[in-house]
Amino acid sequence: MDLRKSKYILPNLFTLASVFFGFVAVVSCLGTPTDAAFRRAAIAILVAGVADSLDGRVARMTRTATKFGIQLDSLADVLSFGMAPAVLGYVWAMGGLPAHAGELIAFAYVSCGALRLARFNVQADHGPSDTFTGLPIPAAASAVALWVWAGTDLDLPHEVRVATMPVVMLATAILMVSTVPYPSFKHVKLPLAGRLVLIAVVAVVIVAAVRTRASAVLLGLALVFITLGPVGWAVRLPSRLRRLRSRRQAAGTEPRSEPAPEDEL
Repeated sequence: MDLRKSKYILPNLFTLASVFFGFVAVVSCLGTPTDAAFRRAAIAILVAGVADSLDGRVARMTRTATKFGIQLDSLADVLSFGMAPAVLGYVWAMGGLPAHAGELIAFAYVSCGALRLARFNVQADHGPSDTFTGLPIPAAASAVALWVWAGTDLDLPHEVRVATMPVVMLATAILMVSTVPYPSFKHVKLPLAGRLVLIAVVAVVIVAAVRTRASAVLLGLALVFITLGPVGWAVRLPSRLRRLRSRRQAAGTEPRSEPAPEDEL
């Protein structure tokens, strides 16, 4: 067995692990799921997100990134972060909505996730970038899963579940297909001071999760990341409008060429 070729399998194993946990999440929602099943499904989606983040890092570390791996990763993401969260949110809260509204909302989430992945694959052909265009689908799936997990831990009434779950799914769906930029940490290299700060933040989060409710702490982190995009977009909006106004004014002051006189007959 050629070890140089076998190393290309390693990133794909992490991708398939993500598929497995997405499958576990869907299976957990079958039948008459209990609170324990909802927690298991939500945690499975989060673990799938961890596996998804590792496959890309392993591919970059071993220099085994391939077009096959990119396509496999997208197919896995549709299941683990598109279909699985949609099924979980539908079963947890939206199954009783009238006029098949729950099915339509869940389908809208899956559709926006698929469109987001297709756009990401097209943009990936132009090389790496420091930002994502639109909310990454693993972040959207994490928000849905953590909302279910936290809501189950807090024993939210059914009325609150029905009122909030559609908002969460539609908001994340719209953000996925939007052009709002989100930071990408794939190629960030932190200095020593930055690494120490990151370690301190992670330690604080772990302590807070242990002493309180892990689901609520993680949900707070997910909401912070999700709001980074719209807040940053709103902060940069005035400067973009000024640049647009300046370009229009510059275009209006450019000398216009006089039309050529018509030939006399």
